[in-house]
Amino acid sequence: MQKWINKIDWRLTMRLIMAASMIIVGYQSNDTIPAIFGAGLAIYAIIGAKYKIGCGYNGACGYPPKIK
Repeated sequence: MQKWINKIDWRLTMRLIMAASMIIVGYQSNDTIPAIFGAGLAIYAIIGAKYKIGCGYNGACGYPPKIK
């Protein structure tokens, strides 16, 4: 069980949950803007997880601490 939990990419999981909720809300309200944005976010999440880019994967997000 512990090895299974360690293999989960939590950043990708949270991003895909957020994208799915936006797509669902867009579908329920017959509004295409949140659905399109959610689909774009899902694509970004998958690409970011594959190449390990974006916030959470490396120190290039925000103001990373400087080691002296």
